[in-house]
Amino acid sequence: MMSDKNDCDLSVVLGVLVVFALPLTLLIPGFSVWEVVPKVRITRMHIVSQDLTWSQLNAAIVSLLVIFFCCYLEIRKRKLDDMVEKVLTVSQATESTMDVERERQAAAVKVCVDLLDASAEHYENLVLLRDELRKREKLKQQYPPAIEPSSVIM
Repeated sequence: MMSDKNDCDLSVVLGVLVVFALPLTLLIPGFSVWEVVPKVRITRMHIVSQDLTWSQLNAAIVSLLVIFFCCYLEIRKRKLDDMVEKVLTVSQATESTMDVERERQAAAVKVCVDLLDASAEHYENLVLLRDELRKREKLKQQYPPAIEPSSVIM
């Protein structure tokens, strides 16, 4: 896919150069791009007026950018702190829910063990009763020997 439009406009390139050139001019002592341009008189109020050099204006802009960047970092930090706080709250709620669930499961296991013990005891009683009933049935089935009349009559 070839595009006829260029991704970099002239205004973008100039903007990038200006943004990166302003801080770099502070690194070279005695040189400033702004000394080429004449001084500007900034008047905020009619009572107060002040002359600023381009290097002072450059330093003020860089300082302002640093302040904005610090504010941006502070906002990001607060958002991250809020997210961490929410995660910790959810984690604590999960742990408390898990503790309640463990207690409930432990109680259920205890009830199951008690039922199993009672069931085993009932089974033993049933086995003993069955054995006793078999013994009784055997005793009932054992009749005394029957006297049969013989063929010889007295």
